[in-house]
Amino acid sequence: MEFLEALKRRTSVRDFTDKPIDAETLREIVEDAQKSPSWTNSQPWKVYIATGDTLKDLQKDHKYLSDNGVQGSPDFPVPDKSPEGWGKLSHKNIMSWIGEIRNDPAMGDLMGANSRLWNAPAIAYITIPRSAPVWSIFDAGSFAHLLMLAAASRKIDTMIAYSNIKYSNEIRTRMDIPDDEAIIAGIALGYRSEDKINSYRSPRSVAEGILKIM
Repeated sequence: MEFLEALKRRTSVRDFTDKPIDAETLREIVEDAQKSPSWTNSQPWKVYIATGDTLKDLQKDHKYLSDNGVQGSPDFPVPDKSPEGWGKLSHKNIMSWIGEIRNDPAMGDLMGANSRLWNAPAIAYITIPRSAPVWSIFDAGSFAHLLMLAAASRKIDTMIAYSNIKYSNEIRTRMDIPDDEAIIAGIALGYRSEDKINSYRSPRSVAEGILKIM
């Protein structure tokens, strides 16, 4: 698959089929993502992928905690949805997106899909050392995006979301992630279903709104 084709294919998929992804394909996706750049070639990330019964247990944990209104415990604090918390441009985009999903019938089951972690057959958890410099978060973000593009090139869909790492204590226990590693991203992987929720496409700002060339 050509790069632009993979780039255009990558979108947030909110409901997956139960078709599994074999371990070798998951390994190849991570291997491709390893081509991501990082500060002084530090490559600070590690990847833990939950599949099968392990993921089913995590999905049960998440659904129980989410349905019972248990507050999340992510390794990084989540800012409030205010201009002060996000900045004016980000806040404007957030509020526009919230308005979009409220008015789009395809997104009617968003909370249900969220609660069941999208029915994904695999979730990749990305960590960095807690002692790592702030630049490592940028590096891990670059790695995460390349991982999603590597998946898209194989016609495997993804969903990166706060919900995937909302309950970090349960993830850490079931995935045997050391305490000195911070879980910074969770990427669901799988094959998109025909559910109407997958027809939604979030808007993107035009380049002229964010770009200045001098």
